[in-house]
Amino acid sequence: MNDSKAESTYQPTRPSRRKRKPIRSRILRSTAVLPAGCTLLNGLSGFAAIHFAAKGGLGVALDEPGALGNLKLSAALIFVAMIFDMLDGRLARMTRTTSDFGAQLDSLCDMISFGVAPAVLILRSAVSILRAQFDYLAVERIVWCLAGVYVLCAALRLARFNVETDVDESAHMDFHGLPSPAAAACLASMVLLFTHLSEKQLAWLPSEILLRGMSFILPFLALGAGLLMVTRFRYPHLINHYIRGRRPFGYLVRLVLIGLAMCLEPFVTLAAATSFYAFWGPIRSTWLAYRRRRKDKSSPVNS
Repeated sequence: MNDSKAESTYQPTRPSRRKRKPIRSRILRSTAVLPAGCTLLNGLSGFAAIHFAAKGGLGVALDEPGALGNLKLSAALIFVAMIFDMLDGRLARMTRTTSDFGAQLDSLCDMISFGVAPAVLILRSAVSILRAQFDYLAVERIVWCLAGVYVLCAALRLARFNVETDVDESAHMDFHGLPSPAAAACLASMVLLFTHLSEKQLAWLPSEILLRGMSFILPFLALGAGLLMVTRFRYPHLINHYIRGRRPFGYLVRLVLIGLAMCLEPFVTLAAATSFYAFWGPIRSTWLAYRRRRKDKSSPVNS
């Protein structure tokens, strides 16, 4: 009797509905104007570099006035974008206006200036030279693929930097992987060097050999720089490591020597410096591994 009564009065309990609070849309109310303006100028410089890279050309258009000048201007605009990229972060930290919006905007503009613009510059330079040398160019697809790998690696590098970066200044002493501005500087400086040597018309270096070397070196250099961006090799932050704060007298001497070399041979010095920094990560890791192995061999074995 009690069981039937219990069964008749039993009502299955319904799960209580949670009161859902209205989701407030995340609306950006304000942002720092000066750092964001420098970031936008960074992206605008990268867009201009893409425009002049697509406008300029080598090979068939070599005799036309301004053919090499467009490529040089495109490479120079990448360095202009680097200046704005350094200014926006510095201004944001000085004015204490760092934000997630600034970080995301910086990565988007960096993708234009240091991801797409160098790849278009390399692709346009190499392919136009090769088209002037060969009737049928099957290797053009290879050059396109190498430039595409660089673009993909730059996107991965910037996305990883957004996840791993910290607002604290002490976290900006080293980079894991080649920074995208440094990779773009390496490629742009090599284009400036090759175009400068081509305009000088050296007697010991014919322009045909120079252009052929440029068409083969630049795509593989882009591949190497792209792969270095997604590695874990350590790269020092040059300004935070060697310029900020008090340094020994030897640092000043080195800066003076580099400045003199820039005055005498700016294109050669810039290409050498950026290439050395780009490959500094694997060189340093190899050297440290060699020293560690040598130390382990020289240490006495415990019996």
